[in-house]
Formats: sequence, C-alpha cells, structure tokens
Amino acid sequence: MLGRFLCCSLPLLAVSCQVKAPYAPPPQPAVVESVEVEVIDFEGRPDVYATVKGRLSTTVALLVDAKQSREERLLFLEVLEQTPRGATILTDLAESPPFQTRIPIETLGLEPGFYTLNANGILTEFEIPQIHATLLVEAPGAAARPSAVTLVDEFIPIEEAGPALMVH
Repeated sequence: MLGRFLCCSLPLLAVSCQVKAPYAPPPQPAVVESVEVEVIDFEGRPDVYATVKGRLSTTVALLVDAKQSREERLLFLEVLEQTPRGATILTDLAESPPFQTRIPIETLGLEPGFYTLNANGILTEFEIPQIHATLLVEAPGAAARPSAVTLVDEFIPIEEAGPALMVH
C-alpha cells in the first residue's frame, strides 16, 4: 500500500515543486546604436533631450526608465531594458527588434558650456547655451495701460438667520 502511494505521489510532488521565478530578471543595458542631443530654449532656460536609437536583445524585452549620472562635464545615460517575468522568448528571429526613445536629460545645476553625453558607450557632444532670462520692466516715462480687470469692492448684506422654522 505504501509503495503504491509513493509511486502515485512522486510525479505529483515533482510537478508541484516547479515554481516560476517570482521576479523579473534585473534590467540590463540595451544595445544603443546612435544618440542625437537636442537643446531647446524653454522660457529662457535650456531643455535637453536625447533621442536614442538601438536594438532590444529579445522580442519581449521592454525599455525601462533610464538612469542618469554625471562626472563634471561628462553625463552618463544608462538606457536599460528588461524582460518581463514568465515571457516566452522567440528564438527564430534573424535580428533583434529596433527601438527609438526620447529621454529628457537632467540639466539642473549645470553651467553653460560644452558637455559630452555617454549613452551606453556612444558619445555625443552638445552645448548648453547662456540663460536668456527676460525681465519685464516698464521704461521710465512710458504711459501706463489701463487694466483689463476692474476690482469692485461691494458689500453684500447677509440676513441674520433666525430660529429654524418648524414644518408641520
């Protein structure tokens, strides 16, 4: 009887012990083929964007948030991909799928000047121009324009509320 039980339960036990990995594999660097940096003037301050083109390692890999860091005038952009947990990878493709993404570059605290962006080993130089802030000050002797908004200070009386009326 015990032998029969073991014979029947061992295959079930082996199948039930096969567990999928609870987590997706960690992100890994994507293959970057080219990087173009675009500097846009936005209300007197520069906005910098990197357009990154490359290839994913598999058909199921997805781009995840890029990591940014800097060392003086060298900015690092780590473009990452991740394969979702339990994804079925197709192996019959001749080449990996291409990607293109536009990533805003952190420029807070950077002085105007030339910088180098390193995106997964691809280097691109760009320039952060001087800040062109405008200050709106009326010239002395200029005629003041009438305001399009008129402020009105009105007193609106509020009636005192008496005891609540009884409804029968």
